[in-house]
Amino acid sequence: MPTRALCHVCLLLCLALLAGCAAKGPVVYQGRQDIADLSRFPQDLTAYYAGSDANRPILSPAEAAAALSKYRRTVYAAWGMSKPSVSRRDASLMVNRKTARGWKNGSRKWTNAEWARMRANANMARYPNVNKPGIVVRSTDLREMPTHEPRFTKPTPNPREDPFDYFQYSRLPIGLPVLLCQISKDRRWYYVETPIACGWVDAQDLAPVSEPFMAMWQAASPGAIVRENVQLGTTQRTADIGVILPMAGDNTVLVPVKGASGEAVITRAVLEPGCVEPMPLRMTPANVARLGNQMIGQKYGWGGMFALRDCSAMTRDLMAPFGIWLPRNSQAQARAGERISLRDMSVRERELTVRSRGVPFASLVTMKGHVVLYVGTWKGRPVILHDIWGIRVDEPEGEDDRLILGRVVLTSLTPGRELPNLTEGKTIGERFHTLTVLGGTPGN
Repeated sequence: MPTRALCHVCLLLCLALLAGCAAKGPVVYQGRQDIADLSRFPQDLTAYYAGSDANRPILSPAEAAAALSKYRRTVYAAWGMSKPSVSRRDASLMVNRKTARGWKNGSRKWTNAEWARMRANANMARYPNVNKPGIVVRSTDLREMPTHEPRFTKPTPNPREDPFDYFQYSRLPIGLPVLLCQISKDRRWYYVETPIACGWVDAQDLAPVSEPFMAMWQAASPGAIVRENVQLGTTQRTADIGVILPMAGDNTVLVPVKGASGEAVITRAVLEPGCVEPMPLRMTPANVARLGNQMIGQKYGWGGMFALRDCSAMTRDLMAPFGIWLPRNSQAQARAGERISLRDMSVRERELTVRSRGVPFASLVTMKGHVVLYVGTWKGRPVILHDIWGIRVDEPEGEDDRLILGRVVLTSLTPGRELPNLTEGKTIGERFHTLTVLGGTPGN
Protein backbone atom coordinates (compact mmCIF):
# COMPACT_ATOMS: atom_id res chain seq x y z
CA MET A 1 0.00 0.00 0.00
CA PRO A 2 1.61 3.30 -1.02
CA THR A 3 2.64 5.63 1.76
CA ARG A 4 1.13 9.09 2.19
CA ALA A 5 4.42 10.67 1.09
CA LEU A 6 4.48 8.60 -2.10
CA CYS A 7 0.88 9.58 -2.91
CA HIS A 8 1.81 13.24 -2.45
CA VAL A 9 4.75 12.91 -4.86
CA CYS A 10 2.54 11.20 -7.44
CA LEU A 11 -0.04 13.95 -7.18
CA LEU A 12 2.60 16.63 -7.80
CA LEU A 13 3.92 14.73 -10.83
CA CYS A 14 0.43 14.48 -12.31
CA LEU A 15 -0.24 18.16 -11.81
CA ALA A 16 3.07 19.02 -13.47
CA LEU A 17 2.23 16.74 -16.41
CA LEU A 18 -1.19 18.33 -16.81
CA ALA A 19 0.36 21.81 -16.70
CA GLY A 20 2.86 20.82 -19.38
CA CYS A 21 0.12 19.49 -21.65
CA ALA A 22 -2.23 22.43 -21.17
CA ALA A 23 -2.37 25.15 -23.82
CA LYS A 24 -0.10 28.04 -22.85
CA GLY A 25 -1.75 31.47 -22.67
CA PRO A 26 -0.28 34.46 -24.47
CA VAL A 27 2.48 36.44 -22.82
CA VAL A 28 0.77 39.49 -21.39
CA TYR A 29 2.60 42.78 -21.47
CA GLN A 30 2.82 44.18 -17.96
CA GLY A 31 2.80 47.88 -18.81
CA ARG A 32 5.48 50.50 -19.23
CA GLN A 33 8.90 49.53 -18.04
CA ASP A 34 12.56 50.08 -18.79
CA ILE A 35 14.51 47.84 -21.12
CA ALA A 36 17.46 45.53 -20.51
CA ASP A 37 19.90 47.72 -22.46
CA LEU A 38 19.70 50.42 -19.81
CA SER A 39 21.37 48.12 -17.29
CA ARG A 40 23.59 46.24 -19.79
CA PHE A 41 25.23 49.38 -21.19
CA PRO A 42 26.76 52.08 -18.97
CA GLN A 43 24.76 55.29 -19.08
CA ASP A 44 27.98 57.31 -19.11
CA LEU A 45 29.77 58.29 -22.30
CA THR A 46 33.20 58.12 -20.71
CA ALA A 47 32.83 54.32 -20.63
CA TYR A 48 33.12 54.16 -24.41
CA TYR A 49 36.66 55.34 -24.95
CA ALA A 50 40.00 54.30 -23.50
CA GLY A 51 42.05 56.79 -21.51
CA SER A 52 44.66 57.08 -24.25
CA ASP A 53 41.95 58.00 -26.79
CA ALA A 54 40.18 60.62 -24.65
CA ASN A 55 41.86 63.62 -26.28
CA ARG A 56 42.47 62.16 -29.73
CA PRO A 57 41.20 64.64 -32.35
CA ILE A 58 38.35 63.21 -34.38
CA LEU A 59 38.50 65.80 -37.16
CA SER A 60 41.66 66.86 -38.95
CA PRO A 61 42.44 70.61 -38.86
CA ALA A 62 41.29 70.88 -42.48
CA GLU A 63 38.00 69.09 -41.74
CA ALA A 64 37.37 71.24 -38.67
CA ALA A 65 38.03 74.45 -40.62
CA ALA A 66 35.76 73.37 -43.48
CA ALA A 67 33.00 72.41 -41.05
CA LEU A 68 33.17 75.77 -39.27
CA SER A 69 33.12 77.66 -42.56
CA LYS A 70 29.98 75.80 -43.59
CA TYR A 71 28.42 76.42 -40.17
CA ARG A 72 28.93 80.18 -40.43
CA ARG A 73 27.68 80.34 -44.04
CA THR A 74 24.55 78.43 -43.11
CA VAL A 75 23.76 80.36 -39.92
CA TYR A 76 24.17 83.79 -41.53
CA ALA A 77 22.50 82.95 -44.85
CA ALA A 78 19.21 84.60 -43.82
CA TRP A 79 20.97 87.96 -43.42
CA GLY A 80 22.23 87.82 -46.99
CA MET A 81 18.81 87.25 -48.55
CA SER A 82 17.05 90.02 -50.45
CA LYS A 83 13.72 88.18 -50.40
CA PRO A 84 12.28 84.92 -49.06
CA SER A 85 13.20 81.73 -50.85
CA VAL A 86 9.86 80.20 -49.81
CA SER A 87 6.99 80.96 -52.16
CA ARG A 88 3.66 82.32 -50.97
CA ARG A 89 2.02 79.04 -51.94
CA ASP A 90 4.43 76.95 -49.87
CA ALA A 91 4.34 79.33 -46.91
CA SER A 92 0.54 79.22 -46.93
CA LEU A 93 -0.08 75.48 -47.28
CA MET A 94 -1.31 74.86 -43.74
CA VAL A 95 -2.88 78.29 -43.21
CA ASN A 96 -4.96 78.00 -46.39
CA ARG A 97 -6.58 74.72 -45.46
CA LYS A 98 -10.35 75.21 -45.44
CA THR A 99 -11.04 72.35 -43.07
CA ALA A 100 -9.63 72.34 -39.55
CA ARG A 101 -7.52 69.41 -38.42
CA GLY A 102 -6.92 67.71 -35.07
CA TRP A 103 -7.60 68.34 -31.41
CA LYS A 104 -6.64 71.38 -29.34
CA ASN A 105 -6.59 69.60 -25.99
CA GLY A 106 -8.51 66.88 -24.22
CA SER A 107 -11.42 66.05 -26.52
CA ARG A 108 -11.93 69.55 -28.01
CA LYS A 109 -11.36 69.70 -31.75
CA TRP A 110 -10.25 72.64 -33.80
CA THR A 111 -13.22 74.24 -35.58
CA ASN A 112 -13.38 75.60 -39.10
CA ALA A 113 -14.22 79.03 -37.66
CA GLU A 114 -11.05 79.04 -35.54
CA TRP A 115 -9.02 77.97 -38.54
CA ALA A 116 -10.58 80.76 -40.62
CA ARG A 117 -9.62 83.35 -38.00
CA MET A 118 -6.01 82.16 -38.05
CA ARG A 119 -6.04 82.28 -41.86
CA ALA A 120 -7.36 85.84 -41.85
CA ASN A 121 -4.81 86.91 -39.23
CA ALA A 122 -1.91 85.41 -41.24
CA ASN A 123 -2.86 87.73 -44.15
CA MET A 124 -0.84 85.65 -46.60
CA ALA A 125 -2.32 87.44 -49.62
CA ARG A 126 0.18 90.20 -48.83
CA TYR A 127 3.17 87.86 -48.34
CA PRO A 128 5.92 88.96 -47.93
CA ASN A 129 4.88 92.18 -46.19
CA VAL A 130 8.08 92.70 -44.12
CA ASN A 131 11.22 91.25 -45.74
CA LYS A 132 13.79 92.39 -43.15
CA PRO A 133 16.72 90.69 -41.42
CA GLY A 134 16.08 89.87 -37.78
CA ILE A 135 17.34 87.86 -34.83
CA VAL A 136 15.91 85.64 -32.11
CA VAL A 137 16.09 87.61 -28.85
CA ARG A 138 14.77 84.80 -26.65
CA SER A 139 14.80 81.03 -27.31
CA THR A 140 11.40 80.35 -28.81
CA ASP A 141 9.11 77.95 -30.66
CA LEU A 142 8.84 77.78 -34.45
CA ARG A 143 5.19 77.05 -35.25
CA GLU A 144 3.31 75.78 -38.26
CA MET A 145 0.47 78.25 -37.59
CA PRO A 146 0.39 81.65 -35.84
CA THR A 147 -0.83 80.28 -32.52
CA HIS A 148 0.46 78.89 -29.24
CA GLU A 149 -2.51 76.49 -29.17
CA PRO A 150 -1.51 72.88 -29.95
CA ARG A 151 -2.75 70.50 -32.61
CA PHE A 152 -2.85 66.85 -31.66
CA THR A 153 -3.90 63.96 -33.89
CA LYS A 154 -5.91 62.43 -31.04
CA PRO A 155 -7.46 63.61 -27.77
CA THR A 156 -4.55 64.48 -25.47
CA PRO A 157 -5.51 65.36 -21.90
CA ASN A 158 -1.88 65.64 -20.75
CA PRO A 159 0.55 66.94 -23.42
CA ARG A 160 3.56 66.32 -21.16
CA GLU A 161 2.74 62.61 -21.18
CA ASP A 162 2.09 62.54 -24.93
CA PRO A 163 4.11 65.47 -26.34
CA PHE A 164 3.19 65.50 -30.02
CA ASP A 165 1.88 68.92 -30.96
CA TYR A 166 1.91 68.91 -34.76
CA PHE A 167 1.94 72.71 -34.97
CA GLN A 168 5.41 72.53 -33.39
CA TYR A 169 8.22 72.63 -35.95
CA SER A 170 11.30 73.26 -33.88
CA ARG A 171 12.94 75.30 -31.14
CA LEU A 172 14.95 78.35 -32.23
CA PRO A 173 17.94 79.33 -30.07
CA ILE A 174 18.61 82.85 -28.88
CA GLY A 175 20.95 84.69 -31.23
CA LEU A 176 19.84 82.88 -34.40
CA PRO A 177 19.75 85.13 -37.51
CA VAL A 178 16.44 85.04 -39.40
CA LEU A 179 14.64 86.72 -42.27
CA LEU A 180 11.39 88.37 -41.15
CA CYS A 181 9.06 87.66 -44.05
CA GLN A 182 5.52 88.34 -42.87
CA ILE A 183 3.79 89.93 -39.89
CA SER A 184 0.26 88.95 -38.92
CA LYS A 185 -2.61 91.44 -38.86
CA ASP A 186 -2.56 91.57 -35.08
CA ARG A 187 1.23 92.07 -35.23
CA ARG A 188 1.75 89.29 -32.71
CA TRP A 189 3.37 86.81 -35.11
CA TYR A 190 6.13 86.78 -37.70
CA TYR A 191 6.53 84.21 -40.45
CA VAL A 192 10.30 83.73 -40.65
CA GLU A 193 12.87 81.95 -42.75
CA THR A 194 15.70 80.45 -40.69
CA PRO A 195 18.58 78.05 -41.36
CA ILE A 196 16.66 75.45 -39.35
CA ALA A 197 13.19 75.74 -40.94
CA CYS A 198 10.46 78.24 -41.81
CA GLY A 199 7.38 79.01 -39.77
CA TRP A 200 5.60 81.33 -37.36
CA VAL A 201 7.27 82.83 -34.27
CA ASP A 202 5.88 84.96 -31.47
CA ALA A 203 6.83 88.55 -32.37
CA GLN A 204 7.95 89.23 -28.79
CA ASP A 205 10.85 86.81 -29.31
CA LEU A 206 12.18 88.47 -32.48
CA ALA A 207 13.59 91.84 -33.44
CA PRO A 208 14.73 93.45 -36.72
CA VAL A 209 18.46 94.14 -37.00
CA SER A 210 20.37 97.07 -38.51
CA GLU A 211 23.45 96.95 -40.72
CA PRO A 212 25.74 98.05 -37.82
CA PHE A 213 24.23 95.34 -35.61
CA MET A 214 24.90 92.64 -38.21
CA ALA A 215 28.44 93.84 -38.81
CA MET A 216 29.32 93.84 -35.11
CA TRP A 217 27.61 90.49 -34.49
CA GLN A 218 29.42 88.71 -37.31
CA ALA A 219 32.81 90.29 -36.59
CA ALA A 220 33.07 88.90 -33.06
CA SER A 221 34.54 85.44 -32.46
CA PRO A 222 31.81 82.84 -31.83
CA GLY A 223 31.45 81.17 -28.45
CA ALA A 224 29.68 77.90 -27.68
CA ILE A 225 27.54 77.41 -24.59
CA VAL A 226 28.79 74.16 -23.03
CA ARG A 227 26.42 73.76 -20.08
CA GLU A 228 22.69 73.43 -19.73
CA ASN A 229 20.40 76.19 -18.44
CA VAL A 230 23.07 78.90 -18.40
CA GLN A 231 21.91 82.28 -17.09
CA LEU A 232 22.91 84.98 -19.58
CA GLY A 233 23.98 87.61 -17.09
CA THR A 234 21.16 89.90 -16.00
CA THR A 235 19.20 89.66 -19.27
CA GLN A 236 16.52 87.32 -17.87
CA ARG A 237 17.44 84.84 -20.59
CA THR A 238 18.96 81.37 -20.53
CA ALA A 239 20.87 79.24 -23.01
CA ASP A 240 21.66 75.54 -23.36
CA ILE A 241 24.27 73.44 -25.12
CA GLY A 242 24.00 74.17 -28.83
CA VAL A 243 23.53 77.92 -28.46
CA ILE A 244 26.25 79.94 -30.22
CA LEU A 245 26.81 83.60 -29.24
CA PRO A 246 29.61 86.04 -30.09
CA MET A 247 32.25 86.37 -27.39
CA ALA A 248 33.43 89.67 -25.92
CA GLY A 249 36.20 88.40 -23.66
CA ASP A 250 36.61 85.57 -21.14
CA ASN A 251 33.24 84.33 -19.82
CA THR A 252 31.49 87.18 -21.65
CA VAL A 253 29.07 86.92 -24.57
CA LEU A 254 27.01 89.31 -26.66
CA VAL A 255 23.26 88.91 -26.22
CA PRO A 256 20.54 90.41 -28.46
CA VAL A 257 17.68 92.22 -26.74
CA LYS A 258 14.83 94.30 -28.11
CA GLY A 259 15.50 98.01 -27.76
CA ALA A 260 13.03 100.82 -27.13
CA SER A 261 12.53 101.28 -30.89
CA GLY A 262 11.74 97.61 -31.38
CA GLU A 263 15.04 96.92 -33.14
CA ALA A 264 17.63 94.57 -31.67
CA VAL A 265 20.46 96.03 -29.63
CA ILE A 266 23.54 94.27 -28.26
CA THR A 267 24.20 93.86 -24.56
CA ARG A 268 27.05 92.05 -22.81
CA ALA A 269 26.47 89.19 -20.39
CA VAL A 270 29.07 87.87 -17.98
CA LEU A 271 28.61 84.13 -17.40
CA GLU A 272 29.71 81.81 -14.65
CA PRO A 273 33.19 80.41 -15.43
CA GLY A 274 33.15 77.30 -17.63
CA CYS A 275 29.79 78.03 -19.30
CA VAL A 276 31.13 79.24 -22.65
CA GLU A 277 34.17 78.29 -24.71
CA PRO A 278 35.58 79.57 -28.01
CA MET A 279 33.98 77.83 -30.97
CA PRO A 280 34.81 75.39 -32.39
CA LEU A 281 35.68 73.16 -29.47
CA ARG A 282 38.36 70.62 -30.29
CA MET A 283 36.35 67.55 -31.28
CA THR A 284 37.62 64.69 -29.11
CA PRO A 285 35.82 61.77 -27.43
CA ALA A 286 36.31 63.45 -24.04
CA ASN A 287 34.82 66.74 -25.18
CA VAL A 288 31.82 65.15 -26.89
CA ALA A 289 31.27 63.00 -23.78
CA ARG A 290 31.53 66.04 -21.51
CA LEU A 291 28.66 67.73 -23.31
CA GLY A 292 26.65 64.59 -24.10
CA ASN A 293 26.65 63.35 -20.51
CA GLN A 294 24.71 66.43 -19.51
CA MET A 295 21.91 65.35 -21.84
CA ILE A 296 21.60 61.73 -20.69
CA GLY A 297 18.33 61.22 -18.84
CA GLN A 298 16.76 64.45 -20.09
CA LYS A 299 13.10 64.17 -21.09
CA TYR A 300 12.03 63.93 -24.71
CA GLY A 301 10.30 66.92 -26.31
CA TRP A 302 8.82 66.65 -29.80
CA GLY A 303 10.06 69.56 -31.94
CA GLY A 304 11.43 71.27 -28.85
CA MET A 305 8.13 71.26 -26.94
CA PHE A 306 8.45 72.55 -23.38
CA ALA A 307 12.02 73.67 -24.24
CA LEU A 308 13.07 70.01 -24.46
CA ARG A 309 14.81 68.15 -27.29
CA ASP A 310 13.80 65.39 -29.67
CA CYS A 311 16.24 63.04 -31.42
CA SER A 312 17.45 65.39 -34.15
CA ALA A 313 17.63 68.41 -31.82
CA MET A 314 19.88 66.41 -29.51
CA THR A 315 22.34 65.53 -32.28
CA ARG A 316 22.20 69.05 -33.72
CA ASP A 317 22.84 70.75 -30.37
CA LEU A 318 25.57 68.30 -29.40
CA MET A 319 27.49 68.85 -32.65
CA ALA A 320 27.09 72.66 -32.84
CA PRO A 321 29.87 73.58 -30.35
CA PHE A 322 32.31 71.63 -32.57
CA GLY A 323 31.37 73.75 -35.57
CA ILE A 324 29.31 71.03 -37.26
CA TRP A 325 26.02 72.25 -38.70
CA LEU A 326 23.22 69.70 -38.78
CA PRO A 327 19.81 70.38 -40.34
CA ARG A 328 16.50 70.04 -38.51
CA ASN A 329 15.26 66.51 -39.23
CA SER A 330 16.75 63.03 -39.23
CA GLN A 331 16.59 62.42 -42.97
CA ALA A 332 18.40 65.67 -43.75
CA GLN A 333 20.99 64.91 -41.08
CA ALA A 334 21.69 61.59 -42.80
CA ARG A 335 23.02 63.60 -45.75
CA ALA A 336 25.39 65.74 -43.63
CA GLY A 337 28.57 63.72 -44.21
CA GLU A 338 29.97 60.60 -45.85
CA ARG A 339 27.02 58.25 -46.31
CA ILE A 340 27.23 54.48 -46.07
CA SER A 341 24.11 52.52 -46.93
CA LEU A 342 22.80 49.97 -44.43
CA ARG A 343 19.87 48.92 -46.60
CA ASP A 344 19.23 45.26 -47.38
CA MET A 345 21.42 44.16 -44.47
CA SER A 346 20.61 41.93 -41.54
CA VAL A 347 20.85 43.47 -38.08
CA ARG A 348 24.12 41.61 -37.59
CA GLU A 349 25.52 43.05 -40.83
CA ARG A 350 24.40 46.52 -39.82
CA GLU A 351 26.19 46.20 -36.49
CA LEU A 352 29.38 44.99 -38.18
CA THR A 353 29.25 47.90 -40.65
CA VAL A 354 28.74 50.49 -37.92
CA ARG A 355 31.65 49.02 -35.95
CA SER A 356 34.02 48.81 -38.91
CA ARG A 357 33.19 52.03 -40.75
CA GLY A 358 31.68 54.32 -38.15
CA VAL A 359 33.76 56.86 -36.23
CA PRO A 360 32.80 56.85 -32.53
CA PHE A 361 31.35 60.18 -31.36
CA ALA A 362 31.21 61.46 -34.95
CA SER A 363 28.81 59.14 -36.82
CA LEU A 364 25.04 59.23 -37.14
CA VAL A 365 22.83 56.22 -37.79
CA THR A 366 19.42 57.03 -39.20
CA MET A 367 16.09 55.46 -40.00
CA LYS A 368 12.83 57.07 -41.05
CA GLY A 369 11.93 59.45 -38.23
CA HIS A 370 14.89 58.78 -35.93
CA VAL A 371 18.60 59.60 -35.70
CA VAL A 372 21.23 58.42 -33.21
CA LEU A 373 24.92 59.03 -32.49
CA TYR A 374 27.31 56.07 -32.59
CA VAL A 375 29.69 56.37 -29.61
CA GLY A 376 31.72 53.14 -29.63
CA THR A 377 31.38 49.55 -28.48
CA TRP A 378 30.66 47.68 -25.27
CA LYS A 379 31.51 44.00 -25.07
CA GLY A 380 31.77 43.88 -28.84
CA ARG A 381 28.46 45.58 -29.64
CA PRO A 382 28.02 49.09 -31.10
CA VAL A 383 26.42 51.57 -28.69
CA ILE A 384 24.28 54.58 -29.61
CA LEU A 385 23.26 57.77 -27.83
CA HIS A 386 19.74 58.86 -28.68
CA ASP A 387 16.71 60.78 -27.49
CA ILE A 388 13.97 58.22 -27.93
CA TRP A 389 10.24 58.42 -27.27
CA GLY A 390 9.48 54.71 -27.24
CA ILE A 391 9.67 51.21 -28.72
CA ARG A 392 6.87 49.84 -30.86
CA VAL A 393 5.00 47.07 -29.08
CA ASP A 394 1.60 45.39 -29.36
CA GLU A 395 -0.48 46.28 -26.31
CA PRO A 396 -4.08 45.62 -25.30
CA GLU A 397 -6.59 47.56 -27.39
CA GLY A 398 -6.96 51.16 -26.35
CA GLU A 399 -3.52 51.50 -24.78
CA ASP A 400 -0.40 53.17 -26.13
CA ASP A 401 1.37 51.10 -28.80
CA ARG A 402 4.83 51.98 -27.51
CA LEU A 403 6.87 51.14 -24.49
CA ILE A 404 7.68 54.69 -23.43
CA LEU A 405 11.25 55.60 -22.56
CA GLY A 406 10.88 59.31 -23.27
CA ARG A 407 14.44 60.41 -22.58
CA VAL A 408 18.07 60.41 -23.72
CA VAL A 409 19.67 56.98 -23.28
CA LEU A 410 22.59 54.80 -24.34
CA THR A 411 21.59 51.48 -25.92
CA SER A 412 22.54 48.91 -28.53
CA LEU A 413 21.14 49.17 -32.06
CA THR A 414 18.38 46.79 -30.92
CA PRO A 415 16.87 48.31 -27.76
CA GLY A 416 14.07 46.23 -26.27
CA ARG A 417 14.79 43.09 -28.26
CA GLU A 418 13.98 41.01 -25.17
CA LEU A 419 10.37 42.26 -25.08
CA PRO A 420 7.82 39.53 -25.81
CA ASN A 421 5.41 41.82 -27.66
CA LEU A 422 7.60 43.77 -30.09
CA THR A 423 5.54 44.82 -33.11
CA GLU A 424 6.28 42.25 -35.84
CA GLY A 425 9.04 41.00 -33.55
CA LYS A 426 11.33 43.81 -34.76
CA THR A 427 13.44 46.48 -33.09
CA ILE A 428 14.68 49.72 -34.63
CA GLY A 429 17.77 47.74 -35.65
CA GLU A 430 15.84 46.37 -38.63
CA ARG A 431 14.98 49.87 -39.83
CA PHE A 432 18.28 51.75 -39.80
CA HIS A 433 19.19 52.62 -43.39
CA THR A 434 22.20 55.00 -43.34
CA LEU A 435 25.47 55.44 -41.48
CA THR A 436 26.79 59.00 -41.83
CA VAL A 437 30.34 59.93 -40.86
CA LEU A 438 30.42 63.62 -39.96
CA GLY A 439 33.25 65.73 -41.29
CA GLY A 440 33.59 63.46 -44.29
CA THR A 441 32.68 64.19 -47.89
CA PRO A 442 28.97 63.70 -48.68
CA GLY A 443 28.49 60.72 -50.94
CA ASN A 444 25.97 58.09 -51.94
